Amino acid sequence: MAQDTPAAGRFGTFAGVFTPSILTILGVVMYLRFGWVVGNAGLGGALLIVVVAHVITLCTGLSISTIATNRTVGAGGAYYMISRSLGAPAGAAIGIPLFLGQALSVSFYVVGFVESLEMLVPHLPTHELASVVCIGLAILSIKSAEVAMKVQFGVMVIIALSLVSFFTGTGDGSSHTMQWDAPKGAERLGTVFAVFFPAVTGIMAGLGMSGDLKDSRRSLPRGTLFAILVGFIVYMAFPVWLALHVSSEQLLSDNKVVWTVSRFQPLIYLGIWGATLSSAIGSLLTAPRTLQAIAQDGLVPRVLGKGHGQYNEPRFAMALTFVIAMAGIWLGNLDAIANTLTMFFLATYGLTNLACALELWAASPSFRPDFKVPWWLSFFGAVACFYVMSIIDLLQMFAALFISGVIYAVTQRRVLGTTYGDARHGIWSALVRTSLHHLRHAEFHPLNWRPNLVVMAGQVERRPYLLELGSTIVQDSGVVTYFQLVKGDVAELAGERRRLLKEIDAEVAARYPNVFYRVDVVDDVHRGVVTAAQSYGLGSFESNTVLLGWPKSLERYQPYLHMLRDLVALDRSLLMVDYKDNRGFGQYQYIDVWWGGLQGNGGLMLLLAFLITAQDRWAHAEVRVMTVVNTKKEYATAEKSIKGVLNSSRVRAQPHVIMRDGKAIGDIMRDQSASADLAIIGIRLPDPSEPETESFERIRVLLGNLPTTILVYSARDFPGEPVLFQS
Repeated sequence: MAQDTPAAGRFGTFAGVFTPSILTILGVVMYLRFGWVVGNAGLGGALLIVVVAHVITLCTGLSISTIATNRTVGAGGAYYMISRSLGAPAGAAIGIPLFLGQALSVSFYVVGFVESLEMLVPHLPTHELASVVCIGLAILSIKSAEVAMKVQFGVMVIIALSLVSFFTGTGDGSSHTMQWDAPKGAERLGTVFAVFFPAVTGIMAGLGMSGDLKDSRRSLPRGTLFAILVGFIVYMAFPVWLALHVSSEQLLSDNKVVWTVSRFQPLIYLGIWGATLSSAIGSLLTAPRTLQAIAQDGLVPRVLGKGHGQYNEPRFAMALTFVIAMAGIWLGNLDAIANTLTMFFLATYGLTNLACALELWAASPSFRPDFKVPWWLSFFGAVACFYVMSIIDLLQMFAALFISGVIYAVTQRRVLGTTYGDARHGIWSALVRTSLHHLRHAEFHPLNWRPNLVVMAGQVERRPYLLELGSTIVQDSGVVTYFQLVKGDVAELAGERRRLLKEIDAEVAARYPNVFYRVDVVDDVHRGVVTAAQSYGLGSFESNTVLLGWPKSLERYQPYLHMLRDLVALDRSLLMVDYKDNRGFGQYQYIDVWWGGLQGNGGLMLLLAFLITAQDRWAHAEVRVMTVVNTKKEYATAEKSIKGVLNSSRVRAQPHVIMRDGKAIGDIMRDQSASADLAIIGIRLPDPSEPETESFERIRVLLGNLPTTILVYSARDFPGEPVLFQS
C-alpha cells in the first residue's frame, strides 16, 4: 500500500510546486498555438476561453489546497487525493487515465519542441528527431530528479526574458482593426478551447511531485495558487497585446507570430525550447510517480511500484511512461494530442473538485483543513469540468467516462485488503442524516408505506428461514434488520456480543447483503423483542413490521402471546412463521392466500404475496387467493369480489372459491393446500378471556394441516387500501 506519510522530501514550495507548475503553464501552447487561438476566437472569445479555463483551474487549485491542508498528500498527487477521499475504485478510475494523460504530455511537449525546430530548419524528420529527444530526456530523468529540477530554474529565467522580449516588441508594423469576434470560417469555440486547455494543466505537474515535498500541506496550496495567478495574468495580457499589434490574418496563418513580433527573437526560441523540454521532464517525473503510487496500492501490477536508490526512483514505471510517450509521438500530431490531453485532465480536475466537495459536505470530524472553501464552489468546479467536456466533444466525453467506469467496476470487484479511511463512510452518513431530516419534516402519505422489517430470528443457524424470508419480502423496497437477543448481563456478555457481531457479519453479510443486523443483550427475551421493536429507528423512520417464528410448545406460547399483545399496542404488524422442517419452502411454486377478512388482514396478505413473488426464486410462483363460502349465492359474490380486488390491486393471482359443504375449515385448508409451498393466513389474537391452552391447541391443529405458513396480523394503521388500490 502506498505510504500515507511519505519519506522526508527534497523540495520546497518554489522548487517542488511553483516552478514545475509555471513552466508547464507557460509552455508550448503559449508559444506555438496562442496566436492561432486569438485568430480563431477573436479577442473576446480568447479572453472568455482564458477566463473559463482559469475558473476551472482556480476551483481545482482551491480544492487541492483544501485537501492538502487537511492531510499530508503522499506520492501520487491527484490520485492520492481522490483515492483517500472517494476510495480505491474512484482513485483507480481517475488515476490510470491521469497517468496516461501525463505520459502523453511528454509526447505533446516533445512534438512541440521539434515543431519549433522546424521553423528554423524545415523538413526535419519529425518523428525520428522527437524520439531521440524523448530518449535523452528519459535518461536525464532516470539519472536524477534533482538535476532535472535544477535545470528548470534556468529555464524559468529564460522564459521570463522571452516574455519581456514579446511584450516590448513592435508588432507587425501595420495598422488594423482589433478583431473582437471570431472571423468567418474559424474553428468552433469548443475546438479552440480544447487546444488551449493543456496550457492550464500545469498545476498537476506540481501536484504530481507531492511525495517529494518537504511539507506538502504547506507547499501545495501556496505553490499551486501562485502559479495559477501568474499564469492568469500572462494569459490575459497575451491576447490583448496580440489583438492590438497583429492582424487577424497573420494570427490565423502564422504559427511563428510570437517570434515575428518579438523584440529579440533568439530569446523566444530559447524560451520555447526551455519550456517544452522542461515541461516534458516534469511530465517524465510526475507520470511514473502517479503510476508508482497506484501500483503500491495494488491496483496495477506491483512491479510498476518498485523503487530504486535513495529516493525510491520509479524506474519500471518510468519505462512504461517512456513507451506510451513514444507511441504518442508516432501516432499523433500536436493538436490531436492536445484534444486527448484536455479530456484526461478535465476528468481529473472534475473528480478532484468532486472529492473535495463531498468531503466538505459530509463534514466528518476528521476533515479539518486549515484552508477551507465552501463545498458548493468545489462542486461548481466539478460541474464546470464535465460541462466543458461535453461542449468540446460529447462522444469523447462519454468515451472517457465509459473507460473510467470500466476501471471503477473492475477495481470494485477486486479484494484489495486495504482501507484508507476515505470519505465514503462520511458521505453516506451525511446522506442518511440529510434524508432523515427531510423525512422528519415531510408529511407521511399512506402511498409511501414501505416494509421496515425487524426479524427476531435468534441464532442464525437455528432459524435461517426467517432471514431468507425477511430478505425476500423487503428486497429493495424497504429495510430489514435481523436481531439476535442474548439473555444475560451486559457487563458479562459484552465480549460475547462483539464475537457474535463478527460471526454474524461473516455469515449474514455475504448471503443477505440487504439485511442489517444487531446483537442486543437483554434481561428477558420477550421484553427485549418489544423494546427493540419500539426503539429501533430514528424519527419517522422506524420499524413497522415484526417477523418472528411461531412457538411449538404451550410453555413458550404463554409469554409469547403477551409479547404479541404489546407489539400490537405499539401498532406493529406481525408476521409469524410456522416453518415445516420436512418441507421448507418446497419448490417455490405455489402460494395459497387464505382470505377470511379477519382484522382487516387481507390487504397486508395480498401485499405480502406480491412482495414475495417479486423475488427471483419465487418469480414464477402461482398465487391462489382462497376463500370458503356456505352457499352458491355467496360463491358468485365472493368470486366477483376477489376478482375485483385482484384487478384493482394489480396483484398477479387467481381467485379460488370453495364450497364448504359441511366440512371443517381446517380440513378444507388441509386438502386444498396440500400441494402448496407456502400458505398465508390472517389471524386474530385470542381474546384475553379465552384460556391460553385452548387458543394454542386450536392454532396448533390448524397449522399442523398446512405447509410452511405465515400468520399475518395487520396493524390498525397499516394503509392497506391506498397502498394496494391507488396509483
